[in-house]
Amino acid sequence: MCTLGAMTQNGRTFLLKNFDYVPTPTGWAFFESCEESFPHFALVDHDQQGLNSGLNAQGLALQISRSKSQVELTPEREELRTVLNGEVLAQCASVEEGVARIEAYAALHPQMFGGNVMLGDRERISVTEYFGGEVRSEVLQEGFLARANHSCLGVLDNETEESCRRYERMVEFLQELYAWMPTLDGEDLIARCRAILRQEPILNENTRSSFVIDVEDRRVDYMVGSGRWQRQWVNGDSG
Repeated sequence: MCTLGAMTQNGRTFLLKNFDYVPTPTGWAFFESCEESFPHFALVDHDQQGLNSGLNAQGLALQISRSKSQVELTPEREELRTVLNGEVLAQCASVEEGVARIEAYAALHPQMFGGNVMLGDRERISVTEYFGGEVRSEVLQEGFLARANHSCLGVLDNETEESCRRYERMVEFLQELYAWMPTLDGEDLIARCRAILRQEPILNENTRSSFVIDVEDRRVDYMVGSGRWQRQWVNGDSG
């Protein structure tokens, strides 16, 4: 389970997520490759290959949630989503580039776990849904997007009561916050996002990490478990 939200207005873009997963070593790391790739700060866990979510030095943010069928198309699916995430954060500088890469990869890898991937830069936000080789995307230059663990673009019919409850609460929150956005500074927006992530039903017994990304400031506010909120910029400085 995971719950995602994103909003963009007049060049200001924020993403927020609760990472819900089985108990596993989970944390955040700053990646700076010796190859030609963008530095990025990312959420990792030892039960997945690659990266779960994060922000790169070009100002591209990425976050995902699982989306699966009650009856999987094949007996064994592969966790390739998180490998793809690492490639996107290392190689893509914009939502446009990221969506193109995700769509192409998902279409060529029908064996990949189904999912929703949300991207954000200073100009737009997007969500791409994929399952079994079918891929659909929505891109916005102004507005907000939310996802839990089901498809909203018709990739498959997999709504559950629990997923819809978290999705509807995130939509309600974003709708209200988006209306107030012109009157709030970054600190106010981040504080409100941090608060909703620590409230039920978005917060639940499976929540391993909560985070808010401010794309313009290249800033990630994050919490692991029930610890304290921390802050990091993709240049490696923390506070």
